Amino acid sequence: MRLRKWFMDLFHQSAKSMRDKKGISSIFIALLFLIPFMTFSMFLIESRFLYTIKNSADDAVVAAALAALKSTNPVDIAYGEYVLDPNDARDTFYEYLRKNMKLDENMNPLPGSAAAGPVHVDEFIVYNPGSYPTFCPRGTFIKNTSIHVVVSFKAKRPALTGLFGKYVDIVIHRDVDNFYNLQEE
Repeated sequence: MRLRKWFMDLFHQSAKSMRDKKGISSIFIALLFLIPFMTFSMFLIESRFLYTIKNSADDAVVAAALAALKSTNPVDIAYGEYVLDPNDARDTFYEYLRKNMKLDENMNPLPGSAAAGPVHVDEFIVYNPGSYPTFCPRGTFIKNTSIHVVVSFKAKRPALTGLFGKYVDIVIHRDVDNFYNLQEE
C-alpha cells in the first residue's frame, strides 16, 4: 500500500511539473542522457553475447580439428612426424563439427545451435611432412603436421537489430596442430 501511495505521489508531482512547465526541461535533459546511455548499454551487452557465441564456435572448431588430427599409427605420433590422410581428416572434422555446433548433415543449424544459418567451411588444408615449414593462406607460420580451417556462419543479433541488421557474420580461422613441447624454452 505504501508503494502504491509513493508511485501516485510521484505521478501527481510530475503531472504538476508538466502543467507548470517548470519540470519539462529536467525531464527533457534526463531523457537526452537516458536514451544514449541505454543504447550504449545494450551495445555492450550485445557485443559480449556475440563474443561468447564466437568463443563457443571457436572451441567447437578447435575440438573438431583436434579430433581430425588423429593418426592411425600411434608410433608415428610418438616420434612427432606423421602423415594424415586428407580425406579421413576432412570426414572426421565435419563429423565432429556437426556434433559440436549442433548441425544437421547439410551443415544447417539444429535447435540450440549458435548459428542462425548454414555453416560454411571456407578453407580446409592438411599440412603433412614435406609441405612445411610454410605459411597458411592467412599468414600463420606452419611448422608441424597441422590442419588449417576457416569456418564462417551467421549469428542472430539479440538486440539493436534496427541499427546494425538482424544477423552478424562470424569467421573463425584456426591452424591446429598437436605438437607439445615438454621442455622449458
